[in-house]
Amino acid sequence: MLPFSWNGSAADASQVINPIRVLVVDESPGLTQDLMLGLPRRGPISVLGPVADASEALQAIRDGLADLILVVIDRADGRGAEFVSAIRDAGEQVRVLASSATAGPETVTLALAAGACGMLPPQRDRTLVEVFRRAVAGELVLPAADLPRLVDRLRSARPEPSGAQRLAMLTNREQEILRALSEGQATADIARELGISPLTVQSHVKNVMAKLGVHTKVEAVRMIWQYGRTGSRTA
Repeated sequence: MLPFSWNGSAADASQVINPIRVLVVDESPGLTQDLMLGLPRRGPISVLGPVADASEALQAIRDGLADLILVVIDRADGRGAEFVSAIRDAGEQVRVLASSATAGPETVTLALAAGACGMLPPQRDRTLVEVFRRAVAGELVLPAADLPRLVDRLRSARPEPSGAQRLAMLTNREQEILRALSEGQATADIARELGISPLTVQSHVKNVMAKLGVHTKVEAVRMIWQYGRTGSRTA
């Protein structure tokens, strides 16, 4: 049975509308306890876990129990990055955020290369509510000042992918939005059609441009025209 930790009392649960369910993958309960102590008791975050490995996290995803997976990447068994990759490969609709006690450039680069959407910041307080919201929305959760250096590291660590390979790295939602852009739809129209907010659309567009290595929507659309359409629409 999946261990469960609620950040607050049972009475709090009735007052929280659509909480973000964060499942911790860790060898110990330390991070889970820190989050419960640091987050607001009546806030919108519910903390699950910890579970020990990717298989338990994947079961929670299949059971619809988690909105965000938080993986401690610097595990004693060295399998943190492996778990991030396994979760992302099997459950692309669930975002994965990495956590590390050291969080140096090498660790952050490893987490991003494995498929994490960013790194949990060191503070354990109410500012994490916005961090989790951004991660669930599909944003890259890293200090802006670190991005150029990290992108350079990722590029030097592996061969430059082709345009087709970059398109294949997009999630289903990112493919939908890029396809809509190529059809000339505006942000408001895309948001209305997909049932999401315009800000969420803009966040996805930023992620698309980052993954494709382009700087404008026009360049992104040109790439889809050049290398072919992405996969079919999903509900």
